[in-house]
Amino acid sequence: MIRKVERKRRKLSVLFIKFTLFLVIATLFVLQSAPPLGADSISEKKEQARRVEQQLNSLQAELNRLTSELSQTQSRLAAVEAKIEANQAQLAQAEAEYQRWQGILSDRVVAMYKEGNTTALDVLLECDDFETFVNSYSYMTRIGNHDAEAIQSAQNLMAEIKARRAELESAKAEYQAYSSNLQSQRSAVQSKLNEQKAILAGIDAEVASLLSKRYGGGGGGSSGGGTGWNIGPVNGLYFPVAGPHSYVNDWGAPRSVGRTHKGCDIMADYGTPCVAITSGTVVQRRGGNAGLYVFLYGDNGHLYYYMHLQSYGASGRVSAGEVIGYVGDTGNARGCPHLHFEWHPNGGAAVNPYPLLVAIDR
Repeated sequence: MIRKVERKRRKLSVLFIKFTLFLVIATLFVLQSAPPLGADSISEKKEQARRVEQQLNSLQAELNRLTSELSQTQSRLAAVEAKIEANQAQLAQAEAEYQRWQGILSDRVVAMYKEGNTTALDVLLECDDFETFVNSYSYMTRIGNHDAEAIQSAQNLMAEIKARRAELESAKAEYQAYSSNLQSQRSAVQSKLNEQKAILAGIDAEVASLLSKRYGGGGGGSSGGGTGWNIGPVNGLYFPVAGPHSYVNDWGAPRSVGRTHKGCDIMADYGTPCVAITSGTVVQRRGGNAGLYVFLYGDNGHLYYYMHLQSYGASGRVSAGEVIGYVGDTGNARGCPHLHFEWHPNGGAAVNPYPLLVAIDR
């Protein structure tokens, strides 16, 4: 009886071993006959990345165009603003001079009345205002050469005042039109930036890694879909804005109060990370037109300004590519989030940073 049980056990063991060997052989056969693992998937990812890249390039071209238009409108607005200020100053000067001549002529009328010339006073009483009075033919026929000079000066000033007031109204209407257009253009820029963000947020990390470096493929950090956004390093330098952005060569463009632009405005959405272009020391500051801003004293000996920040990042010693702030609209940038970036070689005067940015942003 015991021997029978033992034989059955040995039979079962042999059957189990055979069954196991069969499963292994069958699995190996299936694997050998199947196509290489992931080949179709990789091809599909590459095609998806190509389509995404085309979409992003198209959006970037439109974004660059809108940013250029926005910059031009800002310059025109600043020029009109300067024209309004100059016109207002000249108008005030003309009005003050007119008041002076009005006083002189009024005193002359009183003197003529005291001398017994009642006609001048009659003419004055018949006029509704001083302008009508100085243009009165009846009065002009009764004055001497000295009074004629005064009358002519007053008339010239009245004509100038009218012209300047008309010009001022026209300039104010032009300013309002540019201002309204500026708001529309800012919204359009933000819309395109958000479209880029939405596209990148909707792709997976594998597709993101296949994109060009321009859109963060293979870069450090992350933004949506695992996409790296730290563009660089190029010669050890990182692009200052780590996210969807656009900029033009607006160095030297007119700005309010007769200023010219001493940096480059990089358009980006609120809260987009700003990173250290190089390693160095960050000092945080606030106030004035710059709002929240930082100085980056680079280990390469150069000084960089990051202005209009929404909030600060790391301070003190930082590494290249480390987040040192976030894009905002503080200072005189309300309603237009962007990073005003300045480059001061060897800590001296600012120079145009546009060529430097273009060299990194690729």
